Amino acid sequence: MARFCTQCGRPLADGEICQCQMTGNQQTGNQQTGNQQNQYYNNGPQTGGQPGRGPVNPNEGYTISTEDWIPLRKLIGIGESDNNDVEGCFERGKKIVPDLIAPCEQEIPIKQYQLCNARSRLRGLWQEGRIQVTNKRILFRLSGRSWIGRAMSHTEFTIDEVAGVALSNGVRFALWDFLLGFLVSMLACALGGLFSELPVFLAFILGIAAAVPFFIFKKKYYIKALFLAFSMSMVSLSSAKSIFEHPFLSKMGIFLTVIILVLYVIALFLFSLKPSLSINIMTKCASDKPILIWSRQSMVSVMEVLPGEDADVAIEELGSMITDIQKLGDFGIRKWKVD
Repeated sequence: MARFCTQCGRPLADGEICQCQMTGNQQTGNQQTGNQQNQYYNNGPQTGGQPGRGPVNPNEGYTISTEDWIPLRKLIGIGESDNNDVEGCFERGKKIVPDLIAPCEQEIPIKQYQLCNARSRLRGLWQEGRIQVTNKRILFRLSGRSWIGRAMSHTEFTIDEVAGVALSNGVRFALWDFLLGFLVSMLACALGGLFSELPVFLAFILGIAAAVPFFIFKKKYYIKALFLAFSMSMVSLSSAKSIFEHPFLSKMGIFLTVIILVLYVIALFLFSLKPSLSINIMTKCASDKPILIWSRQSMVSVMEVLPGEDADVAIEELGSMITDIQKLGDFGIRKWKVD
């Protein structure tokens, strides 16, 4: 049976290969060899790494750029105390919503209170605390400044999350104020010691006169303590110097010194009693952190919370307002809303 070439149609004998097929196979082989050579020159010999690639460069993909450096001044903190703007830091005369915080959809501000003032003398911190109730949220905001600039904190909850309110306006004993007052009053004692060099009768008269402001001034406890420290030092030292020359005056001086000392301790103790406000707004969800503001002391900072001008009014109204809004809805809003 006759055979024919599938490429050109030429008749072929048994076992014969057409010349056109032999020529095509040779061209295909030459093309594959050229491709392999080009791949070798382009990628190098394949001695490892990924298939079809040359040797892997261990530094490939790593570049050194100054944009990735961390400036030393940022690690040390140089200049951070100089860049804090304090203009308008107390936010006085503004409502939290909508002047400072964007309102929610259909949110209606109801009432805002000047609730407290926060102070830390070590940090030079003074913040004014305001609490605002809307039909959607309850917001608490402390705004003010410290030694280096602006200081602000903000907490808020939805009105439905509030489970209760605890406000306390009382007093506390400030140990640091007591110690500070005692140290400063030692200067008055030193000054009284200088006046004790006067004649005994004159020193006694001046010492007793210095104790009179305790009974004249209304409050002003620290000023009273300073006068009493001056009086106590003068009378006690004069009594000690006249113990042989004027025994009676010396005994009277010791008796007066004890009385003045008791008055001095009382004045210093009353000076150390400071007003204190504590705020605790509790939530229904245990995982939420409630609003909790109170005076606290540590070895590195003393944070005092003092009552604001609306503290007493807030204590009377805040709980009732929140309950009315939660229970009565629009009627509660109309009842408490301040235009």
